[in-house]
Amino acid sequence: MPRNARPYTRSIALWAISKSTVVTRGSQAFPAAPLSRPLSTDRGPHWQCRHAHRRRLEKGLPSRSGRLGATVVKLSGLGADGPLPRIPRRIERIMRHIVIGTAGHIDHGKSALVKALTGTDPDRLKEEKLRGITIDLGFAHLDLGAVQAGIVDVPGHERFVKNMLAGVGGIDLVLLVVAADESIMPQTREHFEICRLLGIERGIAVITKADLVEPELIELVREEIAAAASGSFMEGAPIIPVSSLTGVGVEELKTAIRDVSLRIPPRPADRLLRLPIDRAFTVRGFGTVVTGTLTSGEVRKDEEVQLIPGGLTARVRGIQIHGRATDHAIAGQRTAVNLQGVDLSHVERGHVVTVPDQFQATQLVDVRLSMLPAAQPLRNLIKVRFHQGTSEVLARVSLLGRDSLGKGETDYAQMRLDAPLFCLHGDAFIIRQFSPTVTIGGGRILHPGPAKHKATDRQVRADLETLDKGSFAEKIPVFLKAHSRRMLDLRELNTLLGLTNSVIRAQLQEVAKSGAIIIVTAPVPILILPGTIVNLERETLALVSRFHSDNPLLKGISREELRKRLFGDLPMEVFRSCLDGLVQAKKIWLQDEMASLHGREVQLSEVELQLRDRIESVFRESGYQPPSISELAASHQADAALVRKIYFWMLRERILVKISEDLTYHREVLEEIKHKIHASYSPGSRFGVAEFKQLFDLTRKHAIPLLEFLDRERFTRRQGNDRVLL
Repeated sequence: MPRNARPYTRSIALWAISKSTVVTRGSQAFPAAPLSRPLSTDRGPHWQCRHAHRRRLEKGLPSRSGRLGATVVKLSGLGADGPLPRIPRRIERIMRHIVIGTAGHIDHGKSALVKALTGTDPDRLKEEKLRGITIDLGFAHLDLGAVQAGIVDVPGHERFVKNMLAGVGGIDLVLLVVAADESIMPQTREHFEICRLLGIERGIAVITKADLVEPELIELVREEIAAAASGSFMEGAPIIPVSSLTGVGVEELKTAIRDVSLRIPPRPADRLLRLPIDRAFTVRGFGTVVTGTLTSGEVRKDEEVQLIPGGLTARVRGIQIHGRATDHAIAGQRTAVNLQGVDLSHVERGHVVTVPDQFQATQLVDVRLSMLPAAQPLRNLIKVRFHQGTSEVLARVSLLGRDSLGKGETDYAQMRLDAPLFCLHGDAFIIRQFSPTVTIGGGRILHPGPAKHKATDRQVRADLETLDKGSFAEKIPVFLKAHSRRMLDLRELNTLLGLTNSVIRAQLQEVAKSGAIIIVTAPVPILILPGTIVNLERETLALVSRFHSDNPLLKGISREELRKRLFGDLPMEVFRSCLDGLVQAKKIWLQDEMASLHGREVQLSEVELQLRDRIESVFRESGYQPPSISELAASHQADAALVRKIYFWMLRERILVKISEDLTYHREVLEEIKHKIHASYSPGSRFGVAEFKQLFDLTRKHAIPLLEFLDRERFTRRQGNDRVLL
């Protein structure tokens, strides 16, 4: 056991079986951490190897544990081998999980450093071992007790920077590796600038190959690193000389990693699941396995997930963290997920594992773009390589109101992507020159799903500045205004933000209290700007007023016609909310599914009143055999259109009652018919069509429609060919 190994002061019950228990991995040993309270000794260890599995190992047979890359540990005092056991969930949740990434020039010893730290060779490809260089991402696990770190080893060759970019997007801490015999080199600077553009906030500089040079040269390299880091996130960061060959400085580096890691804030717990895929492969008997850094949220065994882009859904069959099977993984962990229901041919680096039916890929993003000081000026609409997360796509840069962006300058732009990718507001990105492929800039995504902008639109620049620098409450109205309908439901908004449901609801309630937005109640709440509601209400009043002008004898416009003519495809809940607001403000009346201006009554002119009286007199005098509408128009020396207009007005006012397509009666005549039937028959009595015709001296033309009307009114009930008075 190393002399400087000591129990961690944080009260974490980890690897605790007995006071003498020591966990060994390779040649390294770690003491058990002290407990915040003693464990009950009568319950034994918190985890043990299953007996069947242990017996197979003792006989020299392969494990059937089914765990991908299971690590073997020796438990001092038990004398048994077994796969790395599960850590109790209550313990795992109080560990600090971080992801460390290497950065630096080719052949500066990044992979050798990872092996010295962890005992794991991150170079996994045959070609890498033959050529002696790292080509693709490599991975290892560093166990520091209170700190569980996944290490992503990146290639240093300029030809493989795109692979490096796929690995550093989700890291919390960078190990900037500089060889003592070469000092800072071109890819050292490029990797460093990439980390700076991605917003990585903590790093440790490691001077490797310290055994090859004199101490004076190490001090010179230290000064060069300090000068290069001045003014950056690595200013004042530890600079530790290390020899991966002799082990000098390795323990000091571990201590520095642990100390820095404990100061890294935990990843926010208010985000939905996102696991950008950096590797995808198959394991015989298990199927498709994907790996990546769990940048946000949690993933659980047996839950359903979705791959974006593509939209394929799958079930999580199994999860591993650093070779340890688990039922769930949380943000900040290097995670392997066994997916059921999706073929390897449909999965690739750049896809993202996330929650189902929430997100969608985009091919337009609004960004804040910063150019590197050494980069050539960026021309408008030039094609670049756009890197975000583990994705790489080609894109054109549409600058706002300018022809180029100079070296070291920052401005807003829109990226028009050649292929869809999944990103959210606030995500970092890198752009590289199309040819030759060198890093030229990067920045932050402001809107992951905007409309296509006009380069001269000044309002766009103001909105992007709000999305860049504003508070949450200030950003939400901008997102709403950017949508074509100027409103979003909660799910659509969260497609841009990726927050958990409870968090976004709570934050939006606070925004609504400030008056910046209105939340319309719906199965999925709808967010709308107050100005949009005001405009809709104003347009509603104008439309109802025009309808009254065009139809003076109508009470109002039907609600359905109003919705179709003005609100179109807007949600029904928005339509109802607008009408309710106008009703409460006493600007609109709603009666019999009709909308009219508040206080409006139908006013007939003197000519119309005279015509109404004549028509009413005709229907009264005609009694049981009224005229048809055509006969009515012919009997009056008046405009036929005006006669029809008054006739339909009288129907709406229930002065006249239409009982069939051709027959209309005055309501008083119908009441007289009912009264006469009651006088002739008692309730429950039966009478036939002939009796009815005789009672009112009617022909069959009038009798049958009248009887059917009385049935509909539930005044009578038909039984066979007779009627029963109810």
